[in-house]
Amino acid sequence: MEITVFFYPHFDQQTEENNPADKYDPSLLRLNSVDKLIGYCDSLYGLTAIAKNDSGTYANIVGRVIRYRFYHGYSWYHFGSNYVATLLAPVLHKNLSAIVVPDDILKYPHAACSQQSIVGMKVLMEKGYDVRPVGFYDSTIGGHFCYEIRYDNDWHFYDPNREPEEKVLNNLNRPGIGYLTQHPEILLAAYPKDSQQLVLSLYKTYKIGKEGKLPGSNARVFQQITKFLSYTLWFFLALLYFYLNIKYFSKKE
Repeated sequence: MEITVFFYPHFDQQTEENNPADKYDPSLLRLNSVDKLIGYCDSLYGLTAIAKNDSGTYANIVGRVIRYRFYHGYSWYHFGSNYVATLLAPVLHKNLSAIVVPDDILKYPHAACSQQSIVGMKVLMEKGYDVRPVGFYDSTIGGHFCYEIRYDNDWHFYDPNREPEEKVLNNLNRPGIGYLTQHPEILLAAYPKDSQQLVLSLYKTYKIGKEGKLPGSNARVFQQITKFLSYTLWFFLALLYFYLNIKYFSKKE
């Protein structure tokens, strides 16, 4: 959510459409960290090192695992996971508690389009790929978030959340979003479960983000700091209590 708002400040959380036909495999909940997700993708690929002429195969594996790992829905910090962020977010910005730390997103079975993309991008970056975020926003339909991967000297579009038909895109070597918007017949074939209005209106609004950088950096710093404080603040408060007790109350006694 924070990422979509970053790209499109007028985005409203309520306008994003859910995908009613999510592919979801609950057995993949065991992949609750980036390292475990990478290990699983490596096992499917059969190697830890990716051949330069086979980059698309591994990228497709990551995209497929992400789409089966999550069902659609925002994952938020709560009092049990990051109570400092939960308390501060409504004061600073309500969307700051929507998780953007990849390892923390993987603690949940559900993730929104931006969160699924963050996980996918992080895995691919760890494997040495060049990646970049792609945001969409239509004032009537709402917002969406995906990513592109660079291999074979070109950019290739991935959308794990809305789950387009892999066969359609793979047969064309996963075209980039620029090519897809110039060929709406391919977009319509790739998204047969979505309305034509959504496909033709939303995807043409694409906006490409910074290459090689996970989006949501400010929110991620906030969440990492508040999570640290959530686990350690009691210790500093205890030290303050003992300090005040020794400095003031003990002297009075």
